[in-house]
Amino acid sequence: KQQTRILIRAYRSTDFDPIVELWYRIWHQTFPHLKHPYSYSGWQERFREELVVQGSIWIAEVESNIAGFIVIFVDRQWIDQLFVDAQYQSQGIG
Repeated sequence: KQQTRILIRAYRSTDFDPIVELWYRIWHQTFPHLKHPYSYSGWQERFREELVVQGSIWIAEVESNIAGFIVIFVDRQWIDQLFVDAQYQSQGIG
């Protein structure tokens, strides 16, 4: 099996829409039995106002496609979010 080539890079503002969409979609696929209290716009607001401002965000790309992301709060020594698109799971990304 050929190994997937992964590029890890820093978050860019142009990543906002695809990252929030991935985050929202994968969370709901992973926890279909749970009803999250936030609407999609609430997820956008949290990402923009909290995670982008306070966290260090890293993107995993495969063939120029966003495959996943991680948010780290370095000051707290805390990994807050780690999400990988379902089509890229089990490929050594996260």
